[in-house]
Amino acid sequence: MVTSADEQITKDRPLLPAYVLIRSEGVFINLTPPPAQDILRLFVDRLFDSGAYFEGLDYAAFIRLLYGDIPATPGTANEIHIARDIVRFMPQRRELYRSVKITDAGDRAEYIFEPLFIEVTTEEPIYGEPGSDGNAPITGHKRRTESRPTKLSFDEFVADMWIKGVRYGINADLVCNAIANNTAGRLDFAFQLAPTDSNDARVIEESDTLRQDNAPLILPNGKADLRRARNRFPQVAKNAPLLRKIPRALGKPGYKVSGEIMEARLPEDIDLRKLGGEGTRIDRIEGGELLVANMDGFVVIDETSGEIWITTRIENKGGISAKSTGDIRLAVDQFVEHGEVQEGRVVEGKHMTFHSNVYGSIVSEGGNIQLESNLSGGRARSTGGNVNIKGRAFSALIEAWDGSITLGFAESCTIIGKTVSIERAVNCEIVADDVQIGVAEGSAIAGKRIRIASSSARKDKETAIAILVPDFSSYDQQISRMHSAIADIRHTLKIKSGQMNSLRANPKIARILDMGDKIRSGQIRLTPEQQVEWNKVVDQFAPMMKESAYLMEKCQKLEGEIERLSALRQSSANGECCDIAEVVGETVVRMVHTNEGTTAIRPLPAHALTTFLRHPVAAQDRIFSDTRSSLTWQFKVPEPSSA
Repeated sequence: MVTSADEQITKDRPLLPAYVLIRSEGVFINLTPPPAQDILRLFVDRLFDSGAYFEGLDYAAFIRLLYGDIPATPGTANEIHIARDIVRFMPQRRELYRSVKITDAGDRAEYIFEPLFIEVTTEEPIYGEPGSDGNAPITGHKRRTESRPTKLSFDEFVADMWIKGVRYGINADLVCNAIANNTAGRLDFAFQLAPTDSNDARVIEESDTLRQDNAPLILPNGKADLRRARNRFPQVAKNAPLLRKIPRALGKPGYKVSGEIMEARLPEDIDLRKLGGEGTRIDRIEGGELLVANMDGFVVIDETSGEIWITTRIENKGGISAKSTGDIRLAVDQFVEHGEVQEGRVVEGKHMTFHSNVYGSIVSEGGNIQLESNLSGGRARSTGGNVNIKGRAFSALIEAWDGSITLGFAESCTIIGKTVSIERAVNCEIVADDVQIGVAEGSAIAGKRIRIASSSARKDKETAIAILVPDFSSYDQQISRMHSAIADIRHTLKIKSGQMNSLRANPKIARILDMGDKIRSGQIRLTPEQQVEWNKVVDQFAPMMKESAYLMEKCQKLEGEIERLSALRQSSANGECCDIAEVVGETVVRMVHTNEGTTAIRPLPAHALTTFLRHPVAAQDRIFSDTRSSLTWQFKVPEPSSA
């Protein structure tokens, strides 16, 4: 039986798996789905071991399939072409290939290239004696063997090296050039692929404002503010990103020339939770994790451990000065300063505590100011909070309009608050609703309720006290005007009453008026003539009666308003008093009539405040003036001047 060449080739091929497709265009690997690479390598191993190899091999695609990333080509036919055909590796050709040397480390393979010859056996006919026709008949054949030069084949080389242990990293260009040029010599032809380095997990700061920056602040107009640092105390708002974790990434594996895998280094990981301290939280986002602020506050970074946390309280030990911090504006709740605040420096914040002397200005918005030491020549102002100074205050301005001020010793200070408590005040100007002083010397004081243990002069300057009492003049004027209006109304009503009585003197009209109720109820019916007379009487009395009713109603309203104003007048007093347990020097106490209390003093500039507090005392307003005595005075609401 004779077989065709195609049938013989098909018969010589080993049994192929379903994902290996052979068509007239070549050999393809079906990638739907992609076969596992270890299965592919097992297939190649069996193919080469069976004595077959790939003819027209695309070595790059071949290696990528077995060891690299299997490509997924678009289209319905998801296939990759790797060779022209699968053919037999003839034994006489296999004998041409020498042994290979693989280094102990498996990092490269060495082969000796040399000129090659192959024995070719041919049959030559043996001729007998020529016949009558002159042709010599063939009587037999003899074999002739000769050596002919030949070359290796790259496709065969790959199959032979695979069987001998070189399964990866052949330099195809080098081998093909060596074969084409009949190169003779020892060549390293295959090389390992080292694994790519893995990327350790790392953390990056999400903002360049998380760390201290003492460079001058750049204003929007491009100029530098030499009074303020760019970021002396880093602060963030709630939900602000702090640190981003870039996840670790495993490097791609490498391969020795034997095909043995070399795993990439296991990358180091970072636990972001260990870097997040108080006031932070971790948000998981696409591509990693994010450490964010869980509250408004200061940013604190431990330079040793890298830990970061947010706190509403921060402590600074370097002081506030032109060389270090400049002016400071804080946007969080708590700030503690252990160093001095230099003259001319301004610190703005909320709740602030200072352990050393303050020579500059402390400004709190809705918080408390606590000075553990002295305030000298500076300012402490709290809007909506309190000021407490445990040390001494000299030539300072202290303000807490809606809060309390507590001082141990104050000299030549201006002190304004809702309540003020001072152990000793010397030559001070003090304004508050409630004032309590241990010793007052030469001070000017204004308030509603003032209590002093001891009062005296200081260097011929008296202690002047102004008690802010209600001003009843506006009440009294309004009440007086209303009493006058009521008197006028009552006079008008009296006149109209006389007019009514004159009309009633007419017997005819009086009789008709007496019949009015019966007429309106329908008990008495009037004749047409009587109805005309009745209408005339009604027309005479109606305007007069309406006006009288209106005047009486107005009089009642005025009397009600007088009662209301009298109650307000009485309640406008709020326990105004002045108690001085001991007067040991010149002290003057006077009344100042105002319905605005200390609010009337708030907008006064410094010189106007001094003028107000030291204003000469009018005789009618003087409560007390003496050098040796005591005072217990309680304000009493006077009777209205119109009474």
